[in-house]
Amino acid sequence: MRQKPRGTLVLVVGPSGSGKDSILSGAEAALGKNDLFFFPRRDITRPAALGHEPYHSLSLEAFEDRRARGAYSLSWPAHGLWYGIPSAIESHLEDGRHVVVNVSRGVIPEVRQRLQPARIVSIQVPRETLRARLKGRERESESDIEARLERAATFHIDGPDVVRLQNDSSLEAAINTFVALLTNLNPVEENALAR
Repeated sequence: MRQKPRGTLVLVVGPSGSGKDSILSGAEAALGKNDLFFFPRRDITRPAALGHEPYHSLSLEAFEDRRARGAYSLSWPAHGLWYGIPSAIESHLEDGRHVVVNVSRGVIPEVRQRLQPARIVSIQVPRETLRARLKGRERESESDIEARLERAATFHIDGPDVVRLQNDSSLEAAINTFVALLTNLNPVEENALAR
């Protein structure tokens, strides 16, 4: 009997303000009842209800304890916070489900080493659109916005497992493009990353 193929880990990456959470939320609303997809909640060392995404709020001490006990498949620090993707995603992948999650680009090398197959969806936004979005959310100072824009200018990820998604028109269009990408996932050609 043929074994069920392993699911694909879909990493959504992009600079702050690129719309990752909104696109993920829209995709989860469209596909969340489809057993082929799993959208895990991240653990974040941020007080509850301060973000625009559903997440589990933890103290730094609780996060470090969970991390030490192997509770995360992936974890990383960013902007003074820690983020964790629960290790439960690995059983979903083994069961053939596609796991879709917002991550830091810093975890991509680790994913490429040990959590294949994977797809990286890089959200692309023009600089002025990004500036307007960052100003509109009223969370950062002007200097913080400029620093984020400079970081965004260096945000380039390449490889046969990378798909670029333009989010420069309507949110609905970006969500529809992302949902179409997810429902038509094809495995990366074997050994392509070694070339």
